[in-house]
Order: sequence, then structure tokens, then C-alpha cells
Amino acid sequence: MAEACADSSFLVSLYRRDEHEAKAKRLVLRANFVISVSPLNRIELRNALRNAQACGQINQHERRAAFQQIENGFAMGLLIHLPVEWTNVFRRADELSEMYSTRHGQRTIDLVHVAIALEARARMFLSFDQRQRELAKAAGLKVRP
Repeated sequence: MAEACADSSFLVSLYRRDEHEAKAKRLVLRANFVISVSPLNRIELRNALRNAQACGQINQHERRAAFQQIENGFAMGLLIHLPVEWTNVFRRADELSEMYSTRHGQRTIDLVHVAIALEARARMFLSFDQRQRELAKAAGLKVRP
């Protein structure tokens, strides 16, 4: 069982300066939970930081520092690796699509992130993405911040 699962919008805000950085860091500092990081989270987070460098939003030194902070998060136990059974996640994502996509429209990646959290039996879903937050709430997850 995972305590908290996050989408990339939340994780990126933990590791680079953006409009949500302070809120993400405050929640993590005050919270008494660890964040489960799936293989999808890992590649999305690292790629988002590389893309930020490519777009000139951060420099190479800042990207490398963020990568080191991520590794430190794992070493300190703030982050833990979440093994994922992809067949079950995709089945759950399709079920979420059946329930919610015809009414509200959903991106596949949002369905997959929420399905990962549900399959991990997470208590909490961390996101700054409004559509993903709404989907997670509808699926029964406690959404923060």
C-alpha cells in the first residue's frame, strides 16, 4: 500500500522553481508520508527537467542539482520506488476511461497516473493538474495540495 502517489506536475514542482514550488515543498515538509514514485513518474520527472534545460528555463547545473536532490529524496526515504504491474494499471485506466472520459474527456496519461495510485491503494494523490485532480477525486482518492 502506498501512502501518497504523485503526478509529474507535483514532482517537478518539488525539484525546480515554478509557481507551485513553495506549496509543494511546504506540504512535503509538514507531511508525515512518503511519496511513491512509479517508473512512469521517474521518466516524466527526469524528462521534464531535461526539457526545462532545453527551453532555457534551467541550466545544466540546476538540472544536475535537481537530479541529485531526487536521488537524495530516495536515500532519505522521502521518495520510494513503486513497483507497477502494468497490465493491471492499464486495465484500471481503461475502467476509469469508461466511467469518466465520455462526460469530461480525459488524457490517457492522466488515466494512467490515477490508475497507478488506485492499484497501489494510495491514500493520497498529489497533483497541481486540475483535470487530473478532478479525476482522482472522482475515483475516490484524497487529493492534495
